[in-house]
Amino acid sequence: MTWAVITLTKGGLQKAEEIKNKLNYVDIYSLPKWNDSKNKHIKGSLSDFVGDIFNKYDTLVFIMSTGIVVRVIAKYIQDKTKDPAVLVMDEKGKYIISLLSGHIGGGNEAAIYLSEKIGGSPVITTASDVNDVIAVDMLAKKLGCYIDNMIDAKDITAKIVNSQIVGIKSDIKISIKLPDNVICINKDYDDYDIEGIIYITNKRNINCTHSTVHLIPKNIVIGIGCKKGISGERIVKSIKLALDRYKLHPKSVKMIATIDIKEHEKGILDAAFYFEVPIKIISKDEIKSVQDKFQLSNFVNKSVGVGAVCEPCGYLASGKGKSIMKKTSFDGITLSIWEEIQ
Repeated sequence: MTWAVITLTKGGLQKAEEIKNKLNYVDIYSLPKWNDSKNKHIKGSLSDFVGDIFNKYDTLVFIMSTGIVVRVIAKYIQDKTKDPAVLVMDEKGKYIISLLSGHIGGGNEAAIYLSEKIGGSPVITTASDVNDVIAVDMLAKKLGCYIDNMIDAKDITAKIVNSQIVGIKSDIKISIKLPDNVICINKDYDDYDIEGIIYITNKRNINCTHSTVHLIPKNIVIGIGCKKGISGERIVKSIKLALDRYKLHPKSVKMIATIDIKEHEKGILDAAFYFEVPIKIISKDEIKSVQDKFQLSNFVNKSVGVGAVCEPCGYLASGKGKSIMKKTSFDGITLSIWEEIQ
């Protein structure tokens, strides 16, 4: 978590330093004329400066007028899945406004949190929060899901806010409180009087006759072993083929797991970059503790010192999850697929 506090006045700088005393992950940016050597300086125009740092922090806190902030951030805004949280507050810290990326970016939560720390009042204007209901993007964030289509998410959120009945069909456990007009569906859709559906599954190509938003839980782990020097392109292609075989959505991949001696294998690193997921490194000792559960190979044992790679790596990285695909070879690449168990 990283925050930047930007201020143009001496009074604002004092409030920024108060915030930094409360939170230890804050960088303060102020004007050089305040001779403030312990903090960072705003260089050049405010607009250019904001452009330089806009995507370098999780949260930007501006201690200045809302009008100034709106003008300087306008050309850097992309969409709610990419923008940082932007807060605006006055020099006295009376009001903390959640201006941008209130849900996915965490702006609303940040405004409330900061208000509690400095004794201010959060200003939240998103309809779902004001009406004490949950928006689809906030639901996705709480459940760790990827939103397949933001337009669909906006449509279903509007139905929830407008008190229409929306159903949830989910392959994962939902442990958060839902508003009264959002109901869990356990039978056929036609058995319910609903206006829309939130479908939560790691499968792709869902078919619904109702207005639907697809949320993809990131709960799939790919265990991988490969020969030295295999390209990332080939590994990506193999993973895609494996996912397609089991009708799994590519965005359901949470991580790639491999043995420690493959930690710097470029093809695996490139594949993780492509799928935008981390790599979980499993040590030989960890593998040896569970490898007897899987089919062992004398050749692999002679090569790397353990009898199996892709299956024990995926098994351990998924928290000893559910096997979806056992060890499968793709011309020098071995893959296994595992689903985390809640």
